[in-house]
Amino acid sequence: MPLTGREAELARLDGLIGRAGGGVPVIVAVRGERGVGKSALLEAVAARAADAGFRVGTAAGGPAVRDSLFAAARQALGRPDDGTDTLDGHVARGRDVMARTPLALCVDDLMDVDASSATWLVALASLDRPVPLLIVAAAGDDPGSGRTAGAAELLARAEHLELTGLPEAGIAEFAARHCGLALDAAAAAVCHELTGGNPGLLLAHLAGRPGPAVTARELRGAAGPEALRCTRRWLDDLPRPALAMARAVAVLGDSAEVAHAAALAELPVPDALHAIDTLVARQVLANRVPPAFRHPLLGTAVLAGMPVGSRIAAHLKVARFLRDEQWGAERVAQQLAAAGPTGLDWAVEPLRAAARKLLHEGRAEEASRYLRCVLRDRLPADVRSAVRRELAEAETFVDPDLALSELDTLLRESEDPEVCAELALDVAGMLIDRARPADAASVLDETAERIGAGHPAAVRRLTLRKASVSLLDAAGPSAEARRLADADAAEPSGGGRSRELANLRAAIAADRGTDRDAALAPAREALTGAEGGDLGRLWQSCATLIRADELVEARAHCWRTGRLSRAMSGRRAGLAADIFRARICRVAGDLPGAVAILRPVVEEIGPGSAALPMVAGFAVAGLVEALAQLGDQDEAAALLAAHGVAGHGPDDDLHARYEGPYLLAARAALWRLRGEPGRAAVDLLAAGRQLVRRGAVSPAVLPWRSRAALALAADGATDRAETLAREELEAARRWGTPRSIGVARHALAMTRSGERRLMLLTEAVRHLEASPARLELAVARADLGAALRAAGRTAEADRECAAALALAGECGATPLARRLRAAPEPVPAHDKPVRTHPLLTPQELKIAGLARSGHTNRQISQMLFLTMRTVEFHLSGVYRKLGIAGRQGLAAAIPAEPSAEPPEDQARPAAQPADGRPRHTGPAPCSCSRALPPGQPCADTPVRPSRWHDGPRSAELRPSPSR
Repeated sequence: MPLTGREAELARLDGLIGRAGGGVPVIVAVRGERGVGKSALLEAVAARAADAGFRVGTAAGGPAVRDSLFAAARQALGRPDDGTDTLDGHVARGRDVMARTPLALCVDDLMDVDASSATWLVALASLDRPVPLLIVAAAGDDPGSGRTAGAAELLARAEHLELTGLPEAGIAEFAARHCGLALDAAAAAVCHELTGGNPGLLLAHLAGRPGPAVTARELRGAAGPEALRCTRRWLDDLPRPALAMARAVAVLGDSAEVAHAAALAELPVPDALHAIDTLVARQVLANRVPPAFRHPLLGTAVLAGMPVGSRIAAHLKVARFLRDEQWGAERVAQQLAAAGPTGLDWAVEPLRAAARKLLHEGRAEEASRYLRCVLRDRLPADVRSAVRRELAEAETFVDPDLALSELDTLLRESEDPEVCAELALDVAGMLIDRARPADAASVLDETAERIGAGHPAAVRRLTLRKASVSLLDAAGPSAEARRLADADAAEPSGGGRSRELANLRAAIAADRGTDRDAALAPAREALTGAEGGDLGRLWQSCATLIRADELVEARAHCWRTGRLSRAMSGRRAGLAADIFRARICRVAGDLPGAVAILRPVVEEIGPGSAALPMVAGFAVAGLVEALAQLGDQDEAAALLAAHGVAGHGPDDDLHARYEGPYLLAARAALWRLRGEPGRAAVDLLAAGRQLVRRGAVSPAVLPWRSRAALALAADGATDRAETLAREELEAARRWGTPRSIGVARHALAMTRSGERRLMLLTEAVRHLEASPARLELAVARADLGAALRAAGRTAEADRECAAALALAGECGATPLARRLRAAPEPVPAHDKPVRTHPLLTPQELKIAGLARSGHTNRQISQMLFLTMRTVEFHLSGVYRKLGIAGRQGLAAAIPAEPSAEPPEDQARPAAQPADGRPRHTGPAPCSCSRALPPGQPCADTPVRPSRWHDGPRSAELRPSPSR
C-alpha cells in the first residue's frame, strides 16, 4: 500500500537513490518521533532501490541484538564467505557486492544497533574509492548523538530527513485508505489535534471505530484499547519518577505548572525537572514550558492507564490547591468535573462560578457540562432548584426546547410561592425571547391563580410582568398596563416591583412621545440600582434614555451590565447590552462601531435563531442598517435572507413580530442604497402602521415618517411625502429633542424647493448640530450644500459640502462620501479653514495636532470622545506615514493645531446640574410673543452649538474611574 502524505520525502529519496547508483556514497538519517512512519518509509525506500537495480539489505537494532557481534551486518548481507565475524571480513563482503551491483542498506532503530555493525557501516562509507552505496538509517528525533561512537559518526556524516506528522488535509485520506473510515473536516481536525498527524497514533485512535463514518464528538471521547496499547511504546520502561511526573502532567492538563506537577508527583523540584527531561527525551512531553504532552492523545492514554481511585484522588488534590491558591473557578471546575460526583460541599460553588463565566463568554455547552456535574451530587432542595434554573439558562443557547421544558417542570414541581413566582418570571422571559408573548402571559396568569390571594407580593410581581409583556403585543399595551402606567399612586421605591413599574411607565410614555421628561424620570428610576442581569427585562428604560439622546447615561448602564453579567448567569442581559451599545453608536453616527459590536452578536446567536428570535431580529436589523449606510449591500442582503425577511412582503409575517418594524426599516435602508426608493417607502409605511397600531407614535421610537417622506420625495410622490413630514415635525416638537426636530425638518425640506427648502435645511442643520446625530447632520449638510449650489451660492455650498464630507468620513458613510465627491470639488471656507495633509486623514491630522501641542493620549481621548486604544492606533499610523519615531518628530512634520477654544462671543454649553447628570440640550428659549404649541421652538430661536460635534465619537464611552 502506498504511503499517504509522504510524496515530498519519497521524491527526495528517489534523487538520492539515483545519486548513489552513479557511484557516490550517500548516507541518509531519517529522523522523527515514535510512530511517525520511519519504518514504513524504510520499506518504501527498499522497494524503490530494488526497482532501481540495487542489492538491498535490511537490518534492525533492538535490545535483543544490541550486545551481539555484527548482528546488523549479518541481517543485511549474511556472514562473510570465510565464515568469520570480523570487521575486515564484513567490509570485504560489502565491497564484493558493490563491485557487481549498487548496494542499499536500510537500517531501522540505528540507536539500538550493535557497536560493531555501526563501525562496519562507517567503514563501508569510508572506502578509499567511490562506491555505489546508499545507507538509509532510521533514528529518533533526539538531536544528540547515537548510543555508540559508530552511530554518532554515521549521523554526523548523514543527510537528515525529518519526518513530521501528516498535515490536517491528509488525515481524511489516511483514515479512508488505512482504516476504511470517512472523516469530515471537523473529525479530521480533531484527529490532527489529538495526534499531531502521527500515523501510528492515528491508526491506534481510529482502530475499532464503527464505520463507515466517525464524528468529531466520538473522536474526542475516551481513548480506545488499541490507543492504550500503542502508547505503551512511549511509556514502557519509564523510571518511576518520570512515570509519576507524566501522570501529574496528565491530571493537571493544559498549562501545568512545574511546581504543581512536582507536588502532585510528590517529587522535589530538582527531581521533577530531571523527570521532565527524561520524558522529553522519550518523546512523551514536548520540549517547552509549561510541560505538556507531545500529543494530547498521550495524555489521555496516561490518564486512562491510572487506577480509577488514584485518578480521582489526584484530581481532587489538584482542585484543592488550585482553589486555595486562587487560580480561578474554571481551572478548579475542570478538575472537579474530571473527578466526578464526590459529595463535597465546597465543590458546588466553583462549578457554578465557572459555568456563569463560560455562559457570559458564549460557551454555553461547556457551562451546561459543569452544571450537570453539580446536579450529579446530592444537594439541598433550594440549591438543586437554583442550579436547574442556571442549567436552563445555559441550555437556552444549546437546546432551547429542553431548557424551556426543564424550567416548566421546575415550575410545576415547586410549592413555595416565592420560588414559583421566580420560576414563572423565568419561563415568561424565555417565552418572550422566543417571540411568544401570549404564552408568556398565560404562564403568568396561571401561576398567579395557583399562588392565590394569600401571597399578594408574589401576585403583584406577576401582574406587573404581565403588563410589561403586553408591551410586546401587536395591538399595544393592555388596558391594565395603561392603568398601571397612569396611576397616581407610586410604588415604594427601592425594590424590584418599583423598577418594573417604572420601566412600564417609561416605555408607555416614550411610545406616546408627548413628554420627554415624563419618560426620562421613570426610566432613570427603573435603572437606578438595577443589577446587571436586570437589563434583560428593563430594556425599555435603557431604550428610553437612547430615544431621549441621553447617550452617556445609557452607555454607562450598558457598560455596567457587561461587567456585572460576568459574575452572574445572564448572557441574555449581555446580549441586550451589546445591542444597546450598537444603537448608541448608530445614533452617534459611528457606523463601524455599531458593526463591530453587532457582528459577533449575530454570529453567536445566528440570524433566524429559534432560541432568541427577538434578540436576533433586533441585532440583524441594526447590523443590516449600519451595513447599508456603510455601503456593504451584499452582506446586508445576505443577512436579511438568512433571517428570512429578504423576500417577504411588508405585511406578511412581520406584522405580528415586535421587532418587525425595525427589520422593515433596515430593509428599506437597503432598498434606498440600491436606488429603489419606492420599495423603501412601502416597507417604511408598513413599519409605521405596525407602530401606530400598538401606540408607538413618537418619532424617537423610529422616525419612519421622515424616512418614508424622503423615499417618497425621491420617488416623485411629494404631496404624500409632505404630509408625512409635517406629521413627523409635529410629533418631534412634542418630544422635543433636537435630533427628532432636525430629522423631521430635513425630511420636510426635501419636499419643498427654492428658498423654502434652503430655510428648512438651514433650520435642520442648526438643530442637528445640537444633537449627537452626526450621520443625520452629514446628510442634512450635504443636501443643504446641494440646495445652495442650485441657488448659485457656491462659496456657502462648498463650505457645507466640505463639512458634510468630513462628517461622512468620520461616520464611515461610504455612499454619502461617494455622492459628495462626485459633486464639484468643495472649497474650504475662509472663516474656518479645513486643515489637510497629503499623507494623513482628517482624523489622524486632528489627533496628531493635539499630540503635537503636548496633550497626552488620555487627554486626547477625552477631548475627542475616543477610546485610548483608538488614539494609540491613529498615532501609530501617523508615525508610520510620516516616517518619524514618535511625538518628538511631530513638530517638524505637521503645522501647529489652531486653537480649539471658541470665540468669546460664541454661546457655550450650559453648566451641568449639581447632581452631575447630563441635562438635555435643546433650543434656547425665545422671548418673542408668537403663539406656538407646547414644546415647539420658534424658527428664530438660536440653537447653541453642542459638545457632540467638537470631534469624532468613538464606539465605546466608559465612565471614568472616579465614578
